[in-house]
Amino acid sequence: LSRGRPGAGWLLALLAVLVVAGLVWTNLRFTAANPGGNDFIPRWLGTRLFITADQSPYSPETTQAIQERIYGRAAWESEDQALFAYPFYTVFLFAPIALIEDYVLARAIWMTVMELAIFAIALIAIQLTGWRPRRRMLIAFLLFSLLWYHGAKPLVDGNPSILVALFAVIALWLLSSGNDGLAGFFLALATIKPQMVILFLPFCLLWLFSHRRLRAVFAFVLTFGAMLLFSFWLQPDWLPANLAQIQAYPGYAPPGTPATVFALWWPDWGAAWGWGLSVLLFLLLLLEWWWSLAKPFNWFLWAASLTLVLTPFVGIPSTTSNYILMLPVLPLIFSAWSRRLGQHNTRLEAALLAVVFFGLWLLFTSTLLPGYQFREHPIMLFPLPLVLLLGLYWLRWWRTNPPEFSYPAQH
Repeated sequence: LSRGRPGAGWLLALLAVLVVAGLVWTNLRFTAANPGGNDFIPRWLGTRLFITADQSPYSPETTQAIQERIYGRAAWESEDQALFAYPFYTVFLFAPIALIEDYVLARAIWMTVMELAIFAIALIAIQLTGWRPRRRMLIAFLLFSLLWYHGAKPLVDGNPSILVALFAVIALWLLSSGNDGLAGFFLALATIKPQMVILFLPFCLLWLFSHRRLRAVFAFVLTFGAMLLFSFWLQPDWLPANLAQIQAYPGYAPPGTPATVFALWWPDWGAAWGWGLSVLLFLLLLLEWWWSLAKPFNWFLWAASLTLVLTPFVGIPSTTSNYILMLPVLPLIFSAWSRRLGQHNTRLEAALLAVVFFGLWLLFTSTLLPGYQFREHPIMLFPLPLVLLLGLYWLRWWRTNPPEFSYPAQH
C-alpha cells in the first residue's frame, strides 16, 4: 500500500488520530453531563492517592476519599462500599490515567480506551473463530459489541472487565497462532480481575500442560511472578488488605450467584436449589475439561467458551459487567452456522443479534430497581449465559467434536 500510494500510510494515521480525538471529545461531553463511572473511581482514585500521597489503595483513608467522590459522604452499610478490591498490580495499568487530576477528562479518556478495546475484542474474536461476516453484518456486529447491554454497562461504569476480556481474547488468538510466549504474558495480565478468569485460567494452563506447550506456562508464571514481586516491593501488606476487602464484598454486593438469587426469590428452598445447580454445572464443566485435554485447539476453544459462559453459574459471585468476556462466543456460534447453512445463515445471525440486543435492554428497563443511579434486577444474570449455552451445545450436537475453524495457523 505504501509503495503504491506514498501518502496512504500518513492518511490512515491521520484518520486514526481524528477518530480517537472525536471519541475523546464525544466522551468528554458525555462525562461532563453524566456523573458516574463508579467502577472506575475506586481504581483511578486509589491509584492516584498511592502515586501522589503514598497512600495504600486499601487504607480506610483511601476508601473514605473514594466514597466521598461517589456519594459526597461516607457510604451507608447498605450501599456499595466502593473498595479498591483489585490486586495491587492493577495500579500499573491505571497509573497513566491516574496522573490526570481532572476526573471528567480522566474518565473520558478511559471510556475512549475501553471503546477501542471493545472494537478490538470483536475484531480479534472474528479472526479467532474464522467467522467471515459480510460487510453489513460486520458493521452491525461492531455496533452491537459497543451498544448491547453487556458492553454499554461496563463502558459507562468504567469497569476494567473490558480490559480483562481484551487480554483473554488476545491470549486465545496468540495461542491459536502458536505465539505462546506472548499468550502467557496476556493470560497473566487478565488476572487484574481474578474472579473473571478464576476458572478460565486454570483450564488454559491445564490444556497447555497436556500439549507440553510449556513456553506459554513459563511466560505466564514469569509475568505473574514479576507483577507480584513489584507489588510486594511497593506495598508489602497489600495481599492481606486485598483479601479483607474481597471478604467484605458479599456483605454489600447484590446477589451474584444462583444460590443468592434463588434465596432472594424463594427464601425457603432457593439457596439449596441454587447450590445444587452450581455443583451440577461445575461437575459438567470438569467433565468437559477432561474430554478437551490433549485435544486440538478447536476443541479447546469450545471448552474455553463453555468455561466463560458457566463461570457465573458455579457459585462464584459475579456481575453482569463481566459478561463482556462472553462476546467472542457469538462469532464462534456464527462461524458454525455459516458452514452449516451457507449463505442462509446471515438472517439467522442478524436475528440472534437483534433478540439479544433488544431483549436484554427491554428486560433491563422493565425490571429496573430504584436506587442511586440505577440498579439492575438479579434476573439480568441469567439470559445471556443461557442463550450462549444453548448455542454451544447446538454446536456440540451438530458434530461430536466442535467444528474446524480457519485459524491463521494451527499448532
